[in-house]
Amino acid sequence: MNSPRPRRARHRLVTTVATLLAAALVLSGCARGSADNPSDSGGDEQRIAALGLGDADTLLALGITPVAVAPWGAKGDTHPSGVGPWARDKLGDAEPATIYDTSKGFTADIVEQVAAVNPTKIIAVNNKVDEQARSDLEEIAPVTVHPPKYDDWQVPWQVQVETIADAVNKQDKGQKLIDQAEQRLAKFRENHPELQGKKAAVVMPYAGKLGLYTEGDGRGDMIERLGFTIPDKLQKTADGSFYRDISPENYEKLEMLDQLFVLDYEGAVKELKNDPVFQKLDLVQQDRVHYLSQDVGNAMSMPNPLTIPYVVDAVADTV
Repeated sequence: MNSPRPRRARHRLVTTVATLLAAALVLSGCARGSADNPSDSGGDEQRIAALGLGDADTLLALGITPVAVAPWGAKGDTHPSGVGPWARDKLGDAEPATIYDTSKGFTADIVEQVAAVNPTKIIAVNNKVDEQARSDLEEIAPVTVHPPKYDDWQVPWQVQVETIADAVNKQDKGQKLIDQAEQRLAKFRENHPELQGKKAAVVMPYAGKLGLYTEGDGRGDMIERLGFTIPDKLQKTADGSFYRDISPENYEKLEMLDQLFVLDYEGAVKELKNDPVFQKLDLVQQDRVHYLSQDVGNAMSMPNPLTIPYVVDAVADTV
């Protein structure tokens, strides 16, 4: 693994003429708007494919169950439903199709999987959708992506909610969800005045070192929304990356923090707890390190109306 579970792969496999033809064959067999498909009439009955990471959460919060979900992890890494524990109660008994690896690019195989669920609308807000991918997907159904003024993976969660709510004609409900999530964050800050402005950071162990998330990532942003401050000296990167590496010989730099949050990933926390260099830190000795589960880390990486309350509760249980 070359990075601390990178937010998403940022490249896309080149679609060849052959794969485009293959996709076209599938698309041609997926007629929409037929008389025997009343879901095409619009509203909550629309067949919506949620292809952005976390887009399904927002749709579920809006009261819409998607017919397809793009899980944030690879097959086998996530729950079979494709959604996290924060969303399963809203999913209920529904079993949407799970379309993996959309963050790596909309290949012909993925386009075929999307076509197979016969959606009437495609939501791909929290994802990278280049011109070719959008063209391919629009052959299936109308596509909603993030506003062009934002870079891929850098869209504020509030804008994601607004964009998705607008696409399904639930603008008022979308704003209500934003307000409720903001209130949960505000309540945490109100309940923990002693933590406000304290220096903190969130890291994930990997490959014998720590990946520290900057405020440009959902995980770092969440820490700051809870009222903490990530020191510039710790999160500054030469290339503006969403994380920076901290090797064991530099662990002492973490001593400037008042609190440190450590995200688990496939048992990495267990190794860190046995790391003599890390264990010698005053942060550790003084119980100012808080360990959060892999599910919490995944939720932090994609803030939305369902993940934010889940993270707030998890952090409140540890501080």
